[in-house]
Formats: sequence, structure tokens, C-alpha cells
Amino acid sequence: MAEDEAQGARTKKVRGVIDRIEDGAMAVVLLGDEEEHSIDVPLALLPEGASGGDQLSVTFRLDADSRRKTAARTEAMRARLERLGEANAGKKDFKL
Repeated sequence: MAEDEAQGARTKKVRGVIDRIEDGAMAVVLLGDEEEHSIDVPLALLPEGASGGDQLSVTFRLDADSRRKTAARTEAMRARLERLGEANAGKKDFKL
């Protein structure tokens, strides 16, 4: 239960409604109690059979573990590029 409570502080649940389906592939979803925000969602990400007028429960959750992993990969890439730059010091640059 403590983990669920900790997630609650990092989770936001909002109401949504599918306003319409465009080109058979993209759903326009209105979010919020007053439907004041709009997002486009690929139909493939919604439950099968979803259609205009369907009500949705949308949950946004921060993913700290994924963020840490991404930061570590980015730092490793930066360090690798820095090492490559030092190894190529004084060599001619290339053009793309």
C-alpha cells in the first residue's frame, strides 16, 4: 500500500472523451472536466472498438526509473563522444 500511496503523488488521472476519429487512424481526445484540452492519439493506442463519444480514464505517471536510465545512457554517450573527440584532436573535421 505504501508504494501505491507514493505513486499517487506522482500520478495524475484525468477524464477524457473521444471527440472524433480522423482518417480512421487518429482520435481527437478532449481532456479535463470541461474538455478544455485536446490531444491527438493514434487509434492503435486506444482500446479496440473505441469510437467517438467514448469516455476514457487517462493516467499520467512519472517514471523515475526510466528517467534515470535515460540520463545514464545520455551521459555514457556524451563521455564516449568526448573521448572520440580527444582521440581525433588535430585531425581534419568531416562534413555531412
